[in-house]
Amino acid sequence: MKTITVILIILFLFVSIFFLVTGSKILSRVKESKTFESATSTQTQTTQTTQTTQKPTESTEKSSEEITQETFAANDENIREINIYLDGNKENGIFLGKAEYGLLSNDAASVYGSDFSNFGFKLVIDASKYNFMPKTIHSLFIYTFIPAYGEEYVRKEFIIPEEVSQNSKTSQVDLIETINETIKITSDSLHENDIINKDNLEKFKIDGWAIDAQSTQDTGINKIEIYLDGPKNFGKLIGQANYGIERQDVAKAFGNPNYVNSGYKLEFNASDLDEGSTHRIYIYAFGNNGSYNYITINFSIGGEKKQDNILIKLDYVFDKNYLKISGWAINKNFITQGVPKSTDIEYRIKKIVFVSNKSGNEDIWSMNLDGSELTQLTTNKESDQYPSVSPDGKKIAYGAFINGIQQIMIMNWDGTDKKQITFGNARHAFPSWSFDSRYIFFEMFVDDNWEIFVMESDGSNIKRLTVNTGVDDWHPSAHPFLYKTLYEVGAPGSEEIWEIDIDGKNARKISRGERNYRVPKYSIDAKLITFMGLDDSKRREQVFIMNSDGTNIKQLTFGDEGARLPSFSPDNKYITYNSTYGYSEIFLIDINGEDKRQLTNIEGEDSCAVFLYQE
Repeated sequence: MKTITVILIILFLFVSIFFLVTGSKILSRVKESKTFESATSTQTQTTQTTQTTQKPTESTEKSSEEITQETFAANDENIREINIYLDGNKENGIFLGKAEYGLLSNDAASVYGSDFSNFGFKLVIDASKYNFMPKTIHSLFIYTFIPAYGEEYVRKEFIIPEEVSQNSKTSQVDLIETINETIKITSDSLHENDIINKDNLEKFKIDGWAIDAQSTQDTGINKIEIYLDGPKNFGKLIGQANYGIERQDVAKAFGNPNYVNSGYKLEFNASDLDEGSTHRIYIYAFGNNGSYNYITINFSIGGEKKQDNILIKLDYVFDKNYLKISGWAINKNFITQGVPKSTDIEYRIKKIVFVSNKSGNEDIWSMNLDGSELTQLTTNKESDQYPSVSPDGKKIAYGAFINGIQQIMIMNWDGTDKKQITFGNARHAFPSWSFDSRYIFFEMFVDDNWEIFVMESDGSNIKRLTVNTGVDDWHPSAHPFLYKTLYEVGAPGSEEIWEIDIDGKNARKISRGERNYRVPKYSIDAKLITFMGLDDSKRREQVFIMNSDGTNIKQLTFGDEGARLPSFSPDNKYITYNSTYGYSEIFLIDINGEDKRQLTNIEGEDSCAVFLYQE
């Protein structure tokens, strides 16, 4: 009996332990399942209930290292990962690392509001690991992952400053000894800002010539190497060109028969480059002694650019041995408008950008608010006109005549890194940046009159906003925090001011027909509009100001010299304009029309003045 009892007790304990262990595993799986479902449900609800606020730093979320793409709802529209590559895409570039995301960004908040304050990102790398050369141009490929859209990238260029840390792999002395400026190299088949037809990509040809002008025995060139999207040791090596092709024209031009075999040619397959994408070619010519020189050429691939879902603002800083890449990244679908900019910002740089023909033809110039530090920014052999400064004061868009046709160009505020962004046969003119620098409004001459258009600030996705046959719609001025623009409509002497949304809808007249209204500009808070029009007495153009609904018109200038093309300062303190009669000069007045100051008194005509402020 005791034996049976002992056996039953043992069986009972065995069964109890079995169910205890099994039950614990089942309960654990149920909890894991519910946790996954809860996380998915929470993410889905977040996506469905808001398209303006992201909370990447919430303590309930796992770190990016713990999260896999499968844990997100398929319709999650938040940015979940940012990876950065140097001088090439994921296949060809150098992986720099995964950026921290969800950081505080006062810059994004100042443009779009406090809901966008946590969209910042940052990646700091040890720059001493890389052979960075002063003044070389590099590309950052910034990949973002949004579950609803998948992975996509944007390409941003940056320039290595002249001062590179002595602790980097290549010292300043080495660089000076390596680069040889007596080596001359050109490209005949590929030119700056060329658009390459996608049908020509399988046999993409680059050719030209190269010599060392110090060489008297031969061309002085040992080889030609060509790289894509980054300099040597960084970008993708496309290949070594065939060098030694006969170039009688080069020998004749230099008066040296030893340069006759100075031509080069390389043909490669570039069909993997995306339609509408931009790239940079680096062509290196190496001398017989190992020294070299190089040129770079920016070009684009024809076709429709893939629509980006991400808006990225990028900054970079070299600090001793470190490269800090930072900025903010936001899903474009989250953005519908911005916020008014404060008028109390302390700006460290305050300048006026304007047009002058002091050098013999119209170029873009800058100066301080007192007229000092006069600086020429463009040297186009043809005319440059109508500068427009980006809201952060770091870029200038302007109209430039290129081969007799007006196009839109962009350059840095100091005149460097000029890029052509429009290429059509029609005239493109009078650019105006949107409040976030995402778009540029401009005018184009089509159907025998001017019409208003808008495009991405890189020149892509051009869209027509007005269709007003026989009447000019022109001189756009973007709203300071909404996606819309003012513009001028009407026959000479009876012009009116209109406003239209960025999608071409809701066009409405603002002015009230009491006089003519020309070339309007918003104040930074959008409460006022300044414009030029004929005065009532002398019928000369003067500067006026009115409320943004067209009421309370006030005349600010009364001089016999007249006044044209007024523009507000970003702090709402001043208006700048140019005179009309005699030699045109640049003037500055307070926003109430008082304290008039003449800023220019130089040879030639000065006009089209706008403000350039930087924090």
